[in-house]
Amino acid sequence: MYRNFRPFLKLIKHGIILGNLVPVIAGYLLALNLAENFNVSRFIATMIGISAIIASATIANNIIDRDIDRIMTRTQNRPLVNGDISLKTALILSIVAAIIGFYLLFVRVNTLAGIFALIGFIDYILLYSLIFKRNSTLSILVGSISGAVPPLVGYVAVSQQIDSNILFLFIIFATWQVAHSYAIALYRKKDYQSAKIPMAPLFLSLKRTQKEMALYVGAMAIATLLLALESFHFLAMQLLIIAITLYWLIDILRPIQTEESCWGRRQFLNSLLLIMAFCFTIMIDYLLTHLINIL
Repeated sequence: MYRNFRPFLKLIKHGIILGNLVPVIAGYLLALNLAENFNVSRFIATMIGISAIIASATIANNIIDRDIDRIMTRTQNRPLVNGDISLKTALILSIVAAIIGFYLLFVRVNTLAGIFALIGFIDYILLYSLIFKRNSTLSILVGSISGAVPPLVGYVAVSQQIDSNILFLFIIFATWQVAHSYAIALYRKKDYQSAKIPMAPLFLSLKRTQKEMALYVGAMAIATLLLALESFHFLAMQLLIIAITLYWLIDILRPIQTEESCWGRRQFLNSLLLIMAFCFTIMIDYLLTHLINIL
């Protein structure tokens, strides 16, 4: 049975969905830590809603990129390329998933959560996938907007307002997304060159790319510090989350002594470990706060 569903899991990029749910939960618990009691039905609606919207967007991206996916080694086995799923089926699934997702967020959660999700949806499909990805070195910056949306949706699902934490979360995840994408571009440079995708690091020297990544991670570190000081309850969690970010910054600034692709892969893995550790630190701070309240 799994084999029958595997093409559909590839189509929706289930790994990306699961990876994005972690920041959604982190944003949700961060707001909850400052606000009210846990609402199970709203939490479920938020998780399913944002999952459906991300699935819709990734399917749309598969549809748009099916020509270049045939060229790039790592994407040649995607279901729209090898014929496992038809274009019509993919289009229907994308539309249905979008309807379900936006209904849940706008109607069952709140309008602000729906608006943030809509901004990310439009940015990813229209601006990033259709316009900038193939035509501009600014594509990574444009795509970073949608990359920063999941924790914002989680946060406003509870807070129902825009405050300083929204700004901090946006800066943290947008700058992380840029540095993460730079690392991928270096790690998969040959693939992007063969598909003629003009990602910025392909046109920059490795030293310039390193400096730009350091600037973005530095901005992320500042926003992380401000978020931790304003919203975390435990000093240990404040210090931990700042230390994690500074570790990545220091590692980026170290002299590069390996091949470009190896260094890119190292920073790619660092970026994944960092963002997961960042999110789990928020979750631990929430759990410790409520455990102490119970005791």
